[in-house]
Parts: sequence; C-alpha cells; structure tokens
Amino acid sequence: MKVILNNTELNIFKGATLNDLVLMYSERSYKMLKNNKLCIYDRFGNMTEPDGPVYEGQVFFLKRAE
Repeated sequence: MKVILNNTELNIFKGATLNDLVLMYSERSYKMLKNNKLCIYDRFGNMTEPDGPVYEGQVFFLKRAE
C-alpha cells in the first residue's frame, strides 16, 4: 500500500505501524524517533503514536520534538 511520509511516497506492507514506515523512510530518522528527538504528525497536524497503524493513502510528517 502507498503512504506518504515527508512528501516521499513509500510502498509498505499491510499491517505496518508508523515505526515500520519511519524505518523504511530512514534509519537515522527511526533512531531519532526512538530517542524522542522526532515526532510524527498526520496531515491535519495531530501528533500520532509510533506504534499506531498505517493505512493506504495516509500522509505523515516528521518534526523535531519540542
């Protein structure tokens, strides 16, 4: 299924979590996420949990944690 992260379209498996998506996007970003240096936001600006599910057509953005 296709999901967008930081304006990059990624093809990921069904049943994936946001952790899986970020790891597919960038190993460095994944490490920063795990160290609480990055947060994941949906297209509406809502912060999401890294263990949340990913569905076809969703859009996410990574931002530095405040």
